[in-house]
Amino acid sequence: MSDIRLDGRAVIVTGGSRGMGREMADALLGAGASVTVLSPETEELEATARELGAAHGADRVIAHSGDISDYADCAGAVEATQATFGGLDGLVNHAGIGPLHVAPAVSQSEHVAFWIADPVRWARLIEVNVIGTYFMTRAAAPVMLERGWGRIVNVTTSLPNYGRLHWSPYGCSKAGIESESLIFAQDLEGTGVTCNTLFPGGAVRTSFVPEKMHSNPRLLDPDIMRDPIVWLMSEHSAGHNGVRFNARYWDADAGPDTAFENAVTVPAYRVPAPPVPAAGERA
Repeated sequence: MSDIRLDGRAVIVTGGSRGMGREMADALLGAGASVTVLSPETEELEATARELGAAHGADRVIAHSGDISDYADCAGAVEATQATFGGLDGLVNHAGIGPLHVAPAVSQSEHVAFWIADPVRWARLIEVNVIGTYFMTRAAAPVMLERGWGRIVNVTTSLPNYGRLHWSPYGCSKAGIESESLIFAQDLEGTGVTCNTLFPGGAVRTSFVPEKMHSNPRLLDPDIMRDPIVWLMSEHSAGHNGVRFNARYWDADAGPDTAFENAVTVPAYRVPAPPVPAAGERA
């Protein structure tokens, strides 16, 4: 996959200061893209941008401190990217709040039943994960549409998490993003801009998982997202829109024309089109 080049492309990676977001930003930079990393954690974000800039060139990385649940911050990230890099070609919607966020302040190490969850935290997770994904995509899409080319990738989760015990509202939010993605993809069909989803295919060693579990060998490393995101942001993904990709089954040793094949999964909410009524039949 190292032969894929993204030179001249500009991509925004939300939640780019740590974990999978940082890995994806680093991989895109390594392929030649310029990257805006966005996060509300200003100090961590700026440190990440400095480190990525030292590795790939300071002129190819900008840190934009912002909250994706604030539309003005999303629009500001798009404007900053255009002003710095001359355009916007891709968006990785990775930013979000994890399932541990809704636990009471006295204990944030376990998932909890919905009636124990803090209602304000519950609502905040939905606001960031679902509305924030829409806000960021809403701000970015018109720029790509005007250029006639673009790649939008929404990071989701494995299907069992949508209905997993004690995973409200995280599962609800990711289910919402899957729905958004499928609708966005259909809206974008034929424009040159695509919208796909990517998920790691298992629990990942990040802050979304209790630290006491990080030594579990079954956890995936955040770098599992690197090869897929470079491919998805490239010309090679042109024929894929509204597709769901499982990073766990990506074939990193294969060429760009076949690496994705085992990773393709059925979109969560895609249903067969209704049959076209025959002549004389009622619709």
